[in-house]
Amino acid sequence: MSAAAAPTHTWRDEARDLMRGVGGAAIIGVPLVYTMEMWRLAAALSPRAVLVLIVCALVANTGYNFVSGFREGGSVLDSVGDALESYALGFVFALGLLVLLNVVQLGGDNGTPLLDAVCKAAVEALPLSIGISIAATQFSGGGENSEGEKRAERRYPGLVDAGLAVAGALVFAFNVAPTEEIFLIAARLTAGHLIALVVFSLALSYGMIFVADFSGRDRRHQDEGLLQTPAGETLLAYTLALLVSLALIYAFHTLSFGQSAYTTLAATIVLALPATIGGAAGRLLV
Repeated sequence: MSAAAAPTHTWRDEARDLMRGVGGAAIIGVPLVYTMEMWRLAAALSPRAVLVLIVCALVANTGYNFVSGFREGGSVLDSVGDALESYALGFVFALGLLVLLNVVQLGGDNGTPLLDAVCKAAVEALPLSIGISIAATQFSGGGENSEGEKRAERRYPGLVDAGLAVAGALVFAFNVAPTEEIFLIAARLTAGHLIALVVFSLALSYGMIFVADFSGRDRRHQDEGLLQTPAGETLLAYTLALLVSLALIYAFHTLSFGQSAYTTLAATIVLALPATIGGAAGRLLV
């Protein structure tokens, strides 16, 4: 494309993109900012646990941005930059909301300690940043490279499904991961219950993607590759849901790892059900 024909990115476009990101963050992440349990957990988490959550957010956003086709021919470095930008905006948005809600008090003798405020904003920024990425890639409006055309491209279909499964799993599981009910439920389950829960999660994921009459079903059956078969994609998505669940349990329930391996496994499988649902919902976006 010649320099004369190349589109220019104006301040108006920048404001539009910023507002689109804030809107996506608000839709997906704001309810969690109103959760008292999240405030308390964020303040109690160790810096290492907060770092795990930040890494999860950056990996999910990087993968999602890269496979979504938002940047035509964009590289991995471009996607990393977009992920950092999304998380930074989510952090600022989260901190601003926490200040407005008087959860974080700035300045003065009774102000919130800096580390406490940073940890709270960093934790709350995870779902907000994913909302920003989704808004930027899925709700980007018309034009020649319209949403429908971008969805039809499906660059790297296996990576597309994996990235969306991780992003969706994080968003859904993040709502319940901090609660004590995860371990309370896990403690009541026998091995038979856990096996049944795994089977139900797999069946639900398969049904939502390949049985329910949602858009894109026929295209999915046409994609090639071992992981693009119904069984392969379902197993991959559930494996990713388990890994996301284990990471969130480690971040939010660090002290619980002193319990038996069976309890940790049971809690992971319990949390993997909403994570699986989120992963399926995320894959339905494309």
